[in-house]
Amino acid sequence: MRIALVHNHYDPEKLEKVIEQMKELGAPEIHAVWMECYGHWAALEGCHRIRAAKELGYIPEIIKVDYSDEMASTVISYDGGEDYAISEICDDSHRATIMEFEE
Repeated sequence: MRIALVHNHYDPEKLEKVIEQMKELGAPEIHAVWMECYGHWAALEGCHRIRAAKELGYIPEIIKVDYSDEMASTVISYDGGEDYAISEICDDSHRATIMEFEE
């Protein structure tokens, strides 16, 4: 499974905290859009959780979101800090950092 981290922000200190939390909570759930044309999931949230899962050998659970022009904040239980059109962020996901997980 390939997951594109479409957000540019990354904080090593935050990652360490997320890793410690994930050791107790287990693999994360991530809202993502399947991008058939690129062969990966475009994660709408959770760039630190995805990195932490990779570090710990966990496989994130994908909560599938449909590709649309809707705003990300309309997705039930979305916890990203930014709001944007889903299509806008996913269209450029092939330029993002891609994390690969064994299924």
